[in-house]
Amino acid sequence: MESIVGKILSDRYRIIRELSQDDFSTLYAAENLADVNSPQCQIERLQPQYESEVLGTQSWQKVLQAFVEQGNILKKISQHPQIPQLLAFFECDRQFYLVQELFEGETLEQRLEHSLINQAEAIEWLQEILRILEFTHKANVAHLNIQPSSLIQHQDGRKFLTNFAGIKNSILFKNKSLQTIVNQDFAAPEQIEGKPDFTTDIYALGKTIIYALTGEISEFIQPKTHSTNDTQQPSTSNTYSSANIDSKLATILNKMVNKTPSLRYQSAADVIAELNFEQQNVVVFPPPFSLDPQSLQSSGGEMPFVVSPKSRKKPRQKTSFRFEFPKGIIWLLLALPFVTALIIIFIGMNRNAYQGYVDYANNDYQFELKYPQAWSKRDLDDPITGEVVVFASPLETNADLFLEKVSIAVEYLPSESTTLKQYSETVFKRIKQNKANNIEIYQDRKTKIDEFPARIIVYSRQERGLQLRQMEVFTIKNKQVYIAIYTAEKAKYSKFLETAEKIIDSWEIN
Repeated sequence: MESIVGKILSDRYRIIRELSQDDFSTLYAAENLADVNSPQCQIERLQPQYESEVLGTQSWQKVLQAFVEQGNILKKISQHPQIPQLLAFFECDRQFYLVQELFEGETLEQRLEHSLINQAEAIEWLQEILRILEFTHKANVAHLNIQPSSLIQHQDGRKFLTNFAGIKNSILFKNKSLQTIVNQDFAAPEQIEGKPDFTTDIYALGKTIIYALTGEISEFIQPKTHSTNDTQQPSTSNTYSSANIDSKLATILNKMVNKTPSLRYQSAADVIAELNFEQQNVVVFPPPFSLDPQSLQSSGGEMPFVVSPKSRKKPRQKTSFRFEFPKGIIWLLLALPFVTALIIIFIGMNRNAYQGYVDYANNDYQFELKYPQAWSKRDLDDPITGEVVVFASPLETNADLFLEKVSIAVEYLPSESTTLKQYSETVFKRIKQNKANNIEIYQDRKTKIDEFPARIIVYSRQERGLQLRQMEVFTIKNKQVYIAIYTAEKAKYSKFLETAEKIIDSWEIN
C-alpha cells in the first residue's frame, strides 16, 4: 500500500513518519494542525481487503455506517484512563483512519522478546487489565482481540489495553473477519465458531499471561517441580507448560482458559476477587517453625500460597516455650540488619521521589503535604465548596486555555456515624445531578490517604466548552471529609496524573 508520509488528511492531520505495520493496519506519528495545545497524535490506517460487491454503493454505505457506529463506541470507552483515547475517526478516499493520543510504551509482545514475566508481574498485568475489562463489559463492549500485542505498558508503569477488534471487524465481511483479525493462538473456541461472549476476553487474557510466563502456547499451566531453562523459545500446541508460580495462580489461570465458557469465571470482577489472595495476606520472614498439620490438611494436602494470620492456630496452653523463645530472638536479630537497611533505602528513595517539591502545612485543618515548587499555591477558605488550598501547574504556552490543578477541600459531616460508603453515594448523586455538563463516570475504586481507607472517582465533564477529566479522592477522619480533586483537560490528564498522585500520596492528616 502506498505510503502517506508527508500528506495532510482531513485538512488537519499531517503524517510525520511510519511507526509500525502489520497485515491489518499501519500506524503513523502525526501532527494535528488545528490543535496548538496538543498537536502530537498517532493515526492508524486500517487496511481491509474488500470483495468486489463491497464496492457497490449500497454495500459501501452499510460498511461506512458500521464503521461510524463502532467508532462512536470506541470513542466512548476510550475515556477510561487505561485505554488510549480515540480523538477522532474518519473515512477518506474509501480508507479508514483512527486518530489517537500519541502513546509511548512497550507492548507485552515486545517485552517478551527479551525475557518472560514472573509471578508478581503476571498478577499485576491480570489485575490492571481485568479492571479495564470490567469497565468495558459493563459498557456492553467485548474486546475480542486480546493477545500480547494488545497489552501495553506505558513509560510510567501503567498498563493499557488497546487494539479492540470491533471497529476493524466492522469494515470486513463477516466471513473474513474471524480469519483475519483474530489470533487463533489466543482466541477462545467459541470465538472461532463465531459465538463470542464476555468470557471470551477472560479466556484470551488467561492464554496471554500463560504465554508470557512460559513462552509457550499451552492448554493450561502448572507450577514447576524441577529447574528448567527460563529462556526457552516459544513453541506451539503443547498440552501444558510449567512456570515458577504458585499453585493458587495456576488454578486461577487454568479456570480462565477452560474451553467451556460456563466453567470459566463469568466476569472480570470474579477473577479480581480471586487474585486478591496476595493482598489479603501479610508477607513476613519465614517462621522458625513448621505449619500446623491441621492447617495443611484443611488445604487439601497442598501447601497454601500464603498463610493468613487469621488462619494460624493458636499454640496450645501445654506447649513449652522453652525452645521457641530463643529461636524467635535469633530470628529477630538476624532480620534486624536487613530491616534497618530497607528502612534506610526507603527513606532515601522517598526523599529522591520528592526532589523539586516543597512542604505545605495547614494548621487550621491539621494536615501537611508536598507540591511541586514550579506550581503556584493559592490559599482559600471557601464556605460553599470547602476548598482550603489550590495548587496549579505553570503556564506552558500563551495559548494554554486551562491550568491543571489539585484542589484540597475539607467538609464537616452532619453526622458522626456517616461512613465512607454513604458519603461516596452522596458524591455519586451530586455528580449525576449535574446533567448540564454531560458527565460520564468511568472509574470508581478503593484506595488510601495517609493509611486511611479512601475512595477514587474519575469522571469527565465540560466547562466553558472545554472537555475536562476530574479525579476525586476522599477519606473520612475526625468527623470531617478530606478531599483532593485533580482537574485537567482530557488530552493532558495522563501527562500530569503522576504529579497529582504524588501530591496526594504525600498527604498527612494529623
